Amino acid sequence: MRSLFLISFLFGLALALPESQLSSSTPAPEGNGTSDEAEVPAFSPFSLGDGKYAISTFAKVNWFQAQATCAAYGYTLVSITSETDQRILRNFLYTYARNQQDLLVDPLWTSGTDLASNNNWVWFSKGRALNYRNFQNGYPTTNGYRHCVSINGITGHWVNEDCGEQRYFICEKRCEFNDDLN
Repeated sequence: MRSLFLISFLFGLALALPESQLSSSTPAPEGNGTSDEAEVPAFSPFSLGDGKYAISTFAKVNWFQAQATCAAYGYTLVSITSETDQRILRNFLYTYARNQQDLLVDPLWTSGTDLASNNNWVWFSKGRALNYRNFQNGYPTTNGYRHCVSINGITGHWVNEDCGEQRYFICEKRCEFNDDLN
């Protein structure tokens, strides 16, 4: 119960981020109107997207701010629940971010965390355990302050890091109730 309160409190702090820090003066790319394009507002922190994913390009933020920013635009931090998800995400990064090496040099935030219970890793955005894992060296680092998962945009390996680190991040379209019905 204490862990649930802690996560709720920390997420609440992230949501308290001033609106001015969630906006960007850089407009999203123009599209051709197809349904495969991301539905990103005209002024958005996401300059890249394929409809399912969007990658932040405006500033590095901590994990909590990344969660809040994704939510503010109808997304959630990305979850990687299978090898197929991992391949699709790597293809997205290769396609949309390969020319922006500064985005890929540092790890990118995902929704993975063990904040609620030490060494019980879950995808925060889905509330599911990390059954598929792709941690660098096969397992997360056991340091007591590394509770959030990032992905290396070049190798695809995951690293658990201090949630306060400043990183770019990857969002995915928020699950809708009718997504499972189609």
